[in-house]
Amino acid sequence: MANLTVAKLPAVDAPGRERPQRTRDAERSRRAILDAAERLFAARGFEATSLAEVGEASGLSRGTPSYFFGSKEELYRAVLERLAAERTAALEPAFGPLRQWAEASAPAQPLRAVLSRCVGAYLEFLRERPTFVALLEREALAGGGRLREIEAGSTVIEDAFAALRRRAKAHGLRNFDAAEAVLCLVSLAYTPFALRGTMLRRGHLDPDDPAYLRRRCRHIVDVLLHVLGAPEAR
Repeated sequence: MANLTVAKLPAVDAPGRERPQRTRDAERSRRAILDAAERLFAARGFEATSLAEVGEASGLSRGTPSYFFGSKEELYRAVLERLAAERTAALEPAFGPLRQWAEASAPAQPLRAVLSRCVGAYLEFLRERPTFVALLEREALAGGGRLREIEAGSTVIEDAFAALRRRAKAHGLRNFDAAEAVLCLVSLAYTPFALRGTMLRRGHLDPDDPAYLRRRCRHIVDVLLHVLGAPEAR
């Protein structure tokens, strides 16, 4: 009798085997779409970017972004939400100690040292995420409507300065306006990256240069100490 070759049937989709692989593939595809969308929205803006272009740029099919996100509006929101979450994750370890400093009765470190870590972390985040800066500029020109709801959940900097304001008298600080202090920090840190192709270029300054960022950090801290009325600034 001739030998019969029995074809092997594909393995049954057993729990815990195929499903994790499909989950990883879906997460990888979703991340690729968000990465591509972030680049395109930052470079072209919301109106000039299509879901089909995002699909192509992500290395997937033209219709895949619609499958994962439904609409361009939802995809754009997901991009902004991810950026806000990454901002919080990057800044929490640096600004958390400022809250702790404010709440301590006898801080172990001078305020300048704590602020230097806060400012340095913020500058580094902006340097590493040029798309964040570009999207913020585009949102500002568009009125900031899409960003408004998302920003409400990303308050690391605001929380730290609010804590410092509550304990201002105990630390010999003036009754500063916490919102103005935050605006001071954000504007002084954000401006070099927003103006890298204009004012900084004309001044031969490079926000990617570590030496420049160190000087910028010292300058911002000096200004903040003055705004806060810190004894160190007198």
